[in-house]
Amino acid sequence: MSPPVASFSARPDLRLTRAGPAQQQREREVLSLIAEGHSNSSIAETLVVSTGAVEKHVASIFAKLELPPDDRSHRVLAVLSYLRDES
Repeated sequence: MSPPVASFSARPDLRLTRAGPAQQQREREVLSLIAEGHSNSSIAETLVVSTGAVEKHVASIFAKLELPPDDRSHRVLAVLSYLRDES
């Protein structure tokens, strides 16, 4: 397990809860599509929004999960959080 994944796994308290219900729902939709392997442009097409809107949601998700924006494993870590929340 990579160091970022190991340190994230040790933080079960991180959740997507610092937003209003509508924003939380959209972020969960985006995160669900990330978990399915969609790219930002594919997510934008699926949700009928701009790629920029998806990028803002993704950045917000990473910030709430305290994931470093420059870490290549951040999408994987976000998916781990999503899966943990769903179980």
